[in-house]
Amino acid sequence: MRRAYRTSFDVLAHALTQCHADRISAALVLAGDPGGVIHFRDGAVIAAHSPGAPGVAALRAGAAGQSELIGAAIADAAFAIAVGSVSHYVLDDTADVLPPVVDGVSPALLLGQVAVRLAVLDASPCPVSPYRERLVATGHGDPDDELQEIVTHATGRRTARDIAFAIGRGVHSVTVDVARMLGDDVLAIAPAAAFTGRVHVTTATLRPREATPQTAVVESADLLPVRRPGDARPGPGP
Repeated sequence: MRRAYRTSFDVLAHALTQCHADRISAALVLAGDPGGVIHFRDGAVIAAHSPGAPGVAALRAGAAGQSELIGAAIADAAFAIAVGSVSHYVLDDTADVLPPVVDGVSPALLLGQVAVRLAVLDASPCPVSPYRERLVATGHGDPDDELQEIVTHATGRRTARDIAFAIGRGVHSVTVDVARMLGDDVLAIAPAAAFTGRVHVTTATLRPREATPQTAVVESADLLPVRRPGDARPGPGP
């Protein structure tokens, strides 16, 4: 977590920890790229959604049971939020509180799962953003069937996130596989001119952009409504 997404992880950790401490039953809306929504019941996470992750309905179940699939989707959505950017977050207590389909996940456990996922990506030969770089097959190597599915969808117009949706796999696992295949020269970053029409020089590094010099954690903390005992509605954060 040494790179730009460290700030987003810290914001996510601050928000989840505060919601757990206040035993929130509401939706935590994290605005950003891609952002997402995390649902709480009595301080435990019962669901998570992000435009950056396929979600339960789009994931192939394989041998996983429904409860296991839901847990994996929650962790994948939280990873999708943390690996992107978070501009601010608020509690929405007008949203329907979803009925729990699995036992609630403690924020500490969920954050641990996200931290491991970020560390695995960071340790890959060529860490890559799930959202920015378009991928193209090089024609080199002989990947196995599961990886070949990714290669087939690497047309120069899709990101790792796009491919995850197309093949029904978690965005984290696809992004890590992409990072490894970039290191093995099975995939390459498509020139931006291929999909924008603009001439440019492709960069050799696949590391995420440097973090902007903004204190996202402080900004976001100020925007998170906090319930206090006896309050009818959440008030401003500390």
